[in-house]
Amino acid sequence: MRALITTDGSPLSERALAAMAPWVRRWDAEVILLTVVDPRESHEALANSGRPVAPPGSLSSTPSLGGVPIGPATTLAADRGQAIEAARAAAEDGLRDLAGRHLPALDVQVRAAFSTDAAEAIHQFAQDRAVDFIVLSTRGRSGLGHALFGSVSGAVVRCSTIPVIVVGPECELPGAE
Repeated sequence: MRALITTDGSPLSERALAAMAPWVRRWDAEVILLTVVDPRESHEALANSGRPVAPPGSLSSTPSLGGVPIGPATTLAADRGQAIEAARAAAEDGLRDLAGRHLPALDVQVRAAFSTDAAEAIHQFAQDRAVDFIVLSTRGRSGLGHALFGSVSGAVVRCSTIPVIVVGPECELPGAE
């Protein structure tokens, strides 16, 4: 049995992982932890990672755009590639940390996918990896909040042909008093 457990880095998604941990152990499931990173946020992830964007001095003062110096196109492309790789590495490091806390005895695969549409990325990843079920957290919004902000979990449930377990904010954790 193969389980795909998704996380967005929120306490609610960690709670979903904690809620599912005893079950995936009991089922002896192969676990894949997945997070979806918006590629538009990769430069921010690089800035927060402490990794260098480009070798010092690689940006020249010419050419410039609106008075702001830019480097050659190859340097900018390398920076974007570095930013995306740094975002992937940082996200997968975070997933390894989660796996170590909640599933310490299991060999958990960790993956960071890049997409501007998290629901579609989750759905496609699950299909490509032939998982048996998907685990998602939900904030439990309804009504106007749901209409304004949408719902990744709702979109996955609507489009998935794979069983989806949705863990809400009121879910009692195993061992909690």
